[in-house]
Amino acid sequence: MSETDIDKAMAEFELVGNRQNAWDMLFRDPKTRKFWEVFYPAEGGPRQLRPITAHKARTEYPGAFSGRQSNLHDYWLDGEILTGVTFVLDHWRLEFGASTITPLTSIEVHANGAALRNGDDQFRNRLCEQIGKVVDRLELKPSVTCTIAFEDGSSISISLKPEGYRGPEALQIANSGQMLMVI
Repeated sequence: MSETDIDKAMAEFELVGNRQNAWDMLFRDPKTRKFWEVFYPAEGGPRQLRPITAHKARTEYPGAFSGRQSNLHDYWLDGEILTGVTFVLDHWRLEFGASTITPLTSIEVHANGAALRNGDDQFRNRLCEQIGKVVDRLELKPSVTCTIAFEDGSSISISLKPEGYRGPEALQIANSGQMLMVI
């Protein structure tokens, strides 16, 4: 890829951040939601542009994500790993590192061509099977659903439909204990 091609691509991408103590830069294509990095080869030569997974971007450019975790944005959860599921008396807590999503309405797990809703036989097993999976994207559709899609094609859907509310809230999203959003 030529320098001109790299410049053209960079002009269409959103700069996410830089690698600490290096010239490498992380970008995101807002059209495809994919991450790209511009890097300088260790052996020398011109800069290069290559795609990078969201998880690898999060690992190699931690400062680019940690500084933005206090604000919910369209790639806020991309590349994170579901590290835990907590079952509470009448709701669940989904843990993604320092971030948590607490569904207070019904949820469904979509995996292997099947969908299981809370209350269904094997629902808890399917929900726990999502632990360790990498998030591809978080999609919020107000008054409809919040979907956490994983790289393997599975997902967790949280109902945001008003008729499904059991109280005044459907969902809480927090980072490091700081509430970012309540629906």
